[in-house]
Amino acid sequence: MSLASRLNCPSCLIRGVRVFLVVLASYGAAYFCTGLVHPASAQFGALWAAVSGIVVLQEDVAETRRAALLRAWGTLVGGLVAAGYLELLPISAPGLAAAAGVAALVAVLLRQKDGGRLAAITVTVILLLGEINPGLHPLLAAALRFLESCLGAALAFAIVWGWRAIAVRIRSRRRRNAVSG
Repeated sequence: MSLASRLNCPSCLIRGVRVFLVVLASYGAAYFCTGLVHPASAQFGALWAAVSGIVVLQEDVAETRRAALLRAWGTLVGGLVAAGYLELLPISAPGLAAAAGVAALVAVLLRQKDGGRLAAITVTVILLLGEINPGLHPLLAAALRFLESCLGAALAFAIVWGWRAIAVRIRSRRRRNAVSG
């Protein structure tokens, strides 16, 4: 398939527009919300929400809902493990690796379907942000990352749901016009 034929693909365009909307909405909303609580990490929180929105964004509502729930649980587990770690130990490469491994193990024990990947990613993000911003309390860092992740996931779900609702209306209108026309 040539590049020109790949660019002339309605589903490719739709995917690109959906990602654009999710990133724009997630980034903007999280930048504002995180900035109200901890301005120093607002930009990072906006990034985290946008990434979460992209991770959750799927082709249909049911898959997006499943991905959003998995994202929320993975972020919750990873956030709790990271907060616990930061309360007890200083950040180090072996500690980061151990905490990510513990988060993945806990997620698997809780039967999260991603094998603990999202929990391990969350631990890594929170611990590295703790290194960058040591003044941020670990519990606040975990709570902010959880809320940003949920915000990105919720906005991805809303965009997929809204997109489907609009598509249904357009199809219905076309059918009516075809019957009456």
